[in-house]
Amino acid sequence: MTIEVRQMLIRSVVGNEGPDPVGMSAARGHAPAGAELERLRAQLLAECKAWLAEQLRAREER
Repeated sequence: MTIEVRQMLIRSVVGNEGPDPVGMSAARGHAPAGAELERLRAQLLAECKAWLAEQLRAREER
């Protein structure tokens, strides 16, 4: 099975300039600690897997 990715958009802010991300005003300028970073990575991976599963399910329904 071939999976085609047509567009991937990633927005990021580097440094202290630019808009304040939602909910990050208290932690601005501070990188997450090791355990927090791993939790965020796991959460992102779970969200990506759920999105991909939904896309595949929708494609099968067509």
